Amino acid sequence: MVIARFLKTYRIPLLLVLLTGAMYIATLDHGLRPDELTGGDLITHQYAQVQARFSNAPGYPLYVMLGWVWFHTARPLLGWLFNPIQVLSLYSTLWGLASLWVLYHLLRRKNVTDSPWLAAGLTLFYAATYFFWYYSVTTEQYSSAIFQTLLLVWFAFEWEESPTDRRLLAMAFISGTMLANMLTTLFILPPLLYLIFTRRPDIFRRPALIFKTILAGILPVLSYLFVYIRGAQHPEWRGAGEWSSAAQWFWQFVSTQQGRDELAPGLTLHNLITPEYPALVWQELTWLVLLGGLLGWLLLGKRKAIFFYGTLVIYLFFTTAYRFGNWFQVILPLYPLIVLGFGAILTAAIRRWHTVAQWAIAALLVALIGWRAVRSVEELRIHRHNTAADTALDAGWAVLADVPQAGIAISPSFNEWIALQYLTIIWHAEPSIVLKEPGTPAEYITRNAAIAFPQLIDASVHPQAVGGTLIHLSRQPLTALPDDATPLNLDFGGEVILRGMQVMRGGSLVMLYWSAPKETATDYTISVRLWYNEMLLTSEQQTFIQDHQPVWNTYPTGRWQPGEIVPDAYVFDLPPNVQPDAVQVVVYHPQGNGFENIGVQMVPIQNHK
Repeated sequence: MVIARFLKTYRIPLLLVLLTGAMYIATLDHGLRPDELTGGDLITHQYAQVQARFSNAPGYPLYVMLGWVWFHTARPLLGWLFNPIQVLSLYSTLWGLASLWVLYHLLRRKNVTDSPWLAAGLTLFYAATYFFWYYSVTTEQYSSAIFQTLLLVWFAFEWEESPTDRRLLAMAFISGTMLANMLTTLFILPPLLYLIFTRRPDIFRRPALIFKTILAGILPVLSYLFVYIRGAQHPEWRGAGEWSSAAQWFWQFVSTQQGRDELAPGLTLHNLITPEYPALVWQELTWLVLLGGLLGWLLLGKRKAIFFYGTLVIYLFFTTAYRFGNWFQVILPLYPLIVLGFGAILTAAIRRWHTVAQWAIAALLVALIGWRAVRSVEELRIHRHNTAADTALDAGWAVLADVPQAGIAISPSFNEWIALQYLTIIWHAEPSIVLKEPGTPAEYITRNAAIAFPQLIDASVHPQAVGGTLIHLSRQPLTALPDDATPLNLDFGGEVILRGMQVMRGGSLVMLYWSAPKETATDYTISVRLWYNEMLLTSEQQTFIQDHQPVWNTYPTGRWQPGEIVPDAYVFDLPPNVQPDAVQVVVYHPQGNGFENIGVQMVPIQNHK
């Protein structure tokens, strides 16, 4: 009975949440670009929520702690449906949906809108704006900041109707949570204090209430102890710098020195208008909603109008100073307040012109929502969801695909290192490995690390290719073919012998197993060419040929011991549904201005899959 009553009372906002939730889940972030993996707010928040570590300054303690609870609760439950990036992004989606719930109910308040469907339409329009949509499907904290702002406005409206002590304490507590999250949301605090003290000036004569209010505001700020404790426990998380104590680091960190330094370029009278500022505001909301919303504040009553206009002035001052930085992220909580004002002006039009205005406004909202949603989806396809640029983890997956057994130590290149860090810490990808820092000696290295750190390979090791990426720096030579390799005995000029071959991954990986019957002073190059139907395989004018000295140029034939078997690898980026039926192997060496082949052999693939 209670559930039925709840569903009947809240059917419209529930439908709204279900609809927007479906929009956001369909476009949920699920990959990373290489530049995102190397640093920035997005990746910092992800590591913070997974490891229960503080995020970028000032640490966002409440957001991080709740995010840690969310990830470690939701990952076991939703891991069958969503990858870890999506699970992390869903945390922002929850804040976004909570923001829309509060916005809808703010629109339904007295002197704003009378119609639930008008409130739903305006909320849906805001839900479809690009930046709100973007930050509701990615792992940054801005949707939580919007929720906090809207919740504070809700209690401010409640206070206007009935200024009780309980509501005052609630506003103080919410302000404290804002101080423990995104500091710029507190721009609304001075106008809020105007609203409070002009309504109840007698508060100044109640020291006990003032004390309770201060205490309610300070309570969430105690969450910064989390930042201090985790910073003391993990000095490696603090970043670059030298500090004599954890306390010194902590105070410098929470003071957001970096953020204040970033403001400096904006503190100039030059270029007050940039290509982005403030054009992105009306591009997001449209001129109609922007101007209508600003005028609509006047219809909410004098005190509320002063409250909103005061907030606007503070935001404009800050964003002008920060116009060369991420000002558009800071101003986001102001957008739904403008939508509130637009709702008030539409309601006034309906009251005056009745049916004609209702139909005209309904058509207008449908057009605005449709236009905004199409534009936002286009932008998300380009910049965020399922983009071809989400390749940051590919290097890590390539390494893990080659790991012969769990627990081996691997020394990668830098790009592979950061990808493997992510996959091991956040993804918990298998098989597990011991990850060494780039340039650190290990039993296994990657071919990219071999190029970047050639000093890791000395004359005492026998490099052996393992798959398409890994190299085993074995201290002992290999003397037998792997069980799954097909034996061969193909002679190349009496210098080297192809003892076996494997063709794997649909022809994209060719493993050759060589030996030398005698020592040779020549360093030969090996060319592997994929064939199909007795012709060199081509696809869209691309031929599939790869040349290099054995084991990714790390083990030239001049170093081989007689009888040693040398595993060598060749990797091809084959398009879908393209598969070779033979491999041509050519062994050659430079001679004068050209080269000399010492042998050419064609090996059918059908027996080597």
